This record gives sequence, C-alpha cells and structure tokens, in this order.
Amino acid sequence: MWLTKFKTALILEDFDSISGLLDEMPQFETLQQMEEASYLLAQTKTSVEKHKSQTAHVLQQLKNNLNFLKSTQTEPPSSLNLKF
Repeated sequence: MWLTKFKTALILEDFDSISGLLDEMPQFETLQQMEEASYLLAQTKTSVEKHKSQTAHVLQQLKNNLNFLKSTQTEPPSSLNLKF
C-alpha cells in the first residue's frame, strides 16, 4: 500500500505527500519491496533536484525582470527640488 501511494505521489510530483510518506516509511517484508522502494527513492531524488533547478531558474528570471523594470523607471522627483 505504501509503495502504491509513493508511486502515485512521485508521478504527480506531489512533494508534500512524498514528504509525509517518507516520514512514515514502513519496514519492508521482501527484497523485491526493498529494491522497488530504493528505485523509487532514487527517482524522487532526481525529480526533486530537477524541480529545485527549475525553481532557481524561474527565480533568477523574476529577479532579472524586476531589475529591468527598475532600470526603466524614471526617477521620482525629489521632495527637495524647489522651483521658484
């Protein structure tokens, strides 16, 4: 049952469910279950690293866009700029 839930969470990339399932990892009864869990954990690591990389890329793009927008804004007039 745990392996099925873990597979589903991995396919859906539901990292919250994955985290919860990792907290309640059962004792596996057979070597096949252990090997399957090991493979799924390796796939999860790959998926998390890919997601982390994508997130870092998106954050960098947002930072670049904000910097561009700031550079194109005109300077607000100073409150000390008095005209007679």
